[in-house]
Amino acid sequence: MWIFIGTLIYLLFWLTCIVAYTVHYLSDTIQLTSFSQVIYTLSAGTEGAEGTVGEAIGGFFHNYWLLLLVGTLIFGYYIYFCLQQRKAEKEGRAFFNGKRAGYVFNCSVLGAALVIGGLFSSQLYQGWEVLGIGEYLDNVGRESNLYEDQFVEPTDVQITFPAQKKNLVHIVVESMESTYTSKERGGGYEEDLIPNLYNLAKAENATDFSPKGTTALNGANITNNSGWTVAGLVAMSAGVPLNVGNGQFNHNFSADDKFMPHLTTMGQILKENGYNNYFMCGSDGAFAGRSNYYEQHGQYDILDYSRAAHDKAIPAGYRVWWGFEDKKLYSWAQSKLTELSQAGSPFNLTIMTADTHFSDGYKCEECKDEHDTQYENVISCTDRQLTGFIHWMQQQDFYKNTTVVITGDHLSMDASIGKTVGNSYKRQAYSVILNGPEYTSDKTRDYCTLDMFPTIMEAMGIQIEGHRLGLGVSLYSDLPTLIEQMGLTALNAELSADSKYYSDVILSGDDTKRPLKTNESQPAQEEENKDSQASEEPNEQPAQVPQFEPATGGQTANYQLAAPAQNNNTYTPEPVYPTTTPDHNYNYTPAPTPTPVLPAAPAEPVNPAPVEPVAPVEPVAPVEPSTPSEVPTEPAPVEPSTPAPVVPVEPVVPDPGLPSVPAEPSTPEPAPAPVEAPAEVTE
Repeated sequence: MWIFIGTLIYLLFWLTCIVAYTVHYLSDTIQLTSFSQVIYTLSAGTEGAEGTVGEAIGGFFHNYWLLLLVGTLIFGYYIYFCLQQRKAEKEGRAFFNGKRAGYVFNCSVLGAALVIGGLFSSQLYQGWEVLGIGEYLDNVGRESNLYEDQFVEPTDVQITFPAQKKNLVHIVVESMESTYTSKERGGGYEEDLIPNLYNLAKAENATDFSPKGTTALNGANITNNSGWTVAGLVAMSAGVPLNVGNGQFNHNFSADDKFMPHLTTMGQILKENGYNNYFMCGSDGAFAGRSNYYEQHGQYDILDYSRAAHDKAIPAGYRVWWGFEDKKLYSWAQSKLTELSQAGSPFNLTIMTADTHFSDGYKCEECKDEHDTQYENVISCTDRQLTGFIHWMQQQDFYKNTTVVITGDHLSMDASIGKTVGNSYKRQAYSVILNGPEYTSDKTRDYCTLDMFPTIMEAMGIQIEGHRLGLGVSLYSDLPTLIEQMGLTALNAELSADSKYYSDVILSGDDTKRPLKTNESQPAQEEENKDSQASEEPNEQPAQVPQFEPATGGQTANYQLAAPAQNNNTYTPEPVYPTTTPDHNYNYTPAPTPTPVLPAAPAEPVNPAPVEPVAPVEPVAPVEPSTPSEVPTEPAPVEPSTPAPVVPVEPVVPDPGLPSVPAEPSTPEPAPAPVEAPAEVTE
């Protein structure tokens, strides 16, 4: 029994050390901002991150080797002691000199068990608090209506491309923050680590979404469930975080696994409009499901470590850091951009760097020893290499028709950053757009990476009806972002909560679970208001100034479903949708058109209704935009005589031409024709 108890104590000792190091590693070394990241990393697998896993394991033994050695020696001596005691008992001799010695031994073992158990419990509690596990469980157990109220399905709004489609180069810089600039420029460092990127953001053809002349460098906030690489990529290209509390993500990703299959992303929209999509990185594209996401949402060509080796972009057998360093990545990107620019089709190239990954970054041959720590030196090295790559692009012919976006994927997880800037400093990811529309607002925007989805598309000259996609708001519009309206803390709480819309609609694709909007039910009283709405809305439309002038000959991608999810959205005032009624029922936009026929009724009241029984079919035609002009020329007189005797009945009948049914008691056979005709028109 005592051997069994001692073994349990020894195992508990190891678990205590592991938990203590894990809490230290997650909270101090990589500074996780949410427990969601832990869950996602554990569930999505570690393929492509073997170096980081090895570093973590090596760090454990490096920090705890002495304690583990002492504990193991004590356990070994304890086992030897117990075996000698058992041997003495078998030989019939006393092992302890008196009962007191045996009592002391037993108490020592139990005392050791209590001490180790107490340490283990304290480490678990510390991890619970530091990693925010309690907060995570509280939010997961609460249901939020954020998506029902604020989420805009890209398939519900009209997206119009310019005649001359612009290319997109999106450079996602690992852990790049606006924090790295000097305090005089709004950063958290005494010395500017990114002077070149700062100057790039404040250049004439660039914007960080602060007014011209603003000294402080603006950046993007990182919300809950968006604080690691793949989550940041999804946030910026789809306008949603990775809600890892959902069981859809609790597995290792294989090549065939679906990654949010019912999500509509930027890559899909661009692909459907003639773009070729590419994702380039210096690591394994499979890590954390990145290949799954990009291949399934826009048919991206994955240009990763294995592809670079195959294309001989790197020497055979070469591998450093996560695969190969950014210096070789930029060189490969130059070759690829030269090739793409000569292909004749618009392209979208997303480049993911890695040198500034925690911990300490990768110090390549280009890095200088100019700062106190290696990580600071690597950041400055990235600043020089990246701006050099941008300057190369600016000298190429394709640049004038290319929008360039530079963003950090998330905040750095290197412990040195938090220790340098302190907990009170508001850290933000670097975010700048080059060669896009001029930012004319006098307001510094408070936004997050979710807002980059519609912002990047409008930076390319693409018009988005309502200026909103996903949970994001275009920063070129005057609409407030979710952070500007709710605040970051409140938004984080909602994003961490459970959402049936996220689970049932976005992940599972069940449109029947989309909340029923008032425009879907088409209540009878809506018909009574249509006449007044049709006359009032044209006066409201001019109040909304479009963000971009439509390009002549542009191509329109009109994605429409029957149930727009952005209804009841406080951020989208009615004038934002100049072609629709306030209920945003896009499919029934022309419905009010038939109303002008009614004023013509008194013109010829003598026309007998029975003469042309099929006449009621024609008034329904205005649902198709091309037919309204023909209505007055044919059976316009027929309509007046029919409604005249049944005026009290008409208001209660639904829209699609049904008023004629009760109006024709003498001709029951033609009555079904008006009923069937609306069904065809609606389809």
